Amino acid sequence: MNGESTPSARDGIDAGTCCHGGADCALVRDVFMLHNAMMRVGDRLAAPIGLTSSRWLLLCRIGRASEPVTVGSLSHDALMSVQNASRMIVAMEREGLVRRCRRPGAGRAVFVELTEFGRTRLGQTVELARRFERALVGGLTPERRDQIHAGLECLIENLSTFEKEVPG
Repeated sequence: MNGESTPSARDGIDAGTCCHGGADCALVRDVFMLHNAMMRVGDRLAAPIGLTSSRWLLLCRIGRASEPVTVGSLSHDALMSVQNASRMIVAMEREGLVRRCRRPGAGRAVFVELTEFGRTRLGQTVELARRFERALVGGLTPERRDQIHAGLECLIENLSTFEKEVPG
């Protein structure tokens, strides 16, 4: 070696976590890890019925709506880019799960609704969701669950506020 310190040591970055250390770093890392684990397990649960975690989430959101929803509202609710939501909707339409439509007077807005096949698939996710929820929150008291929920809502709000400051 040439005797230079590594970027980790020089900048105070914990190379094992790619952040600056401390309790905040551990929390951020754990939230990322939880997200990755949830998506991985959700993908495995939903694969037998031809879904991914992300498509499952969109299918549920569309299914909860009393009328067709816009791609923009889906992306907003799922905290994903409009482009990513649009790509998933196109794929879901090809698979026969949803249909896109326009409404008179709604300008260029594209609306999405479930097809009969999509409603069938959505019905098949009910037991999967129960299993997933039991596995994830099993053992938590209602009070602890509510505390975690409130904490996550705060983190989401914080990140939404920060996102407005980030260029791009």
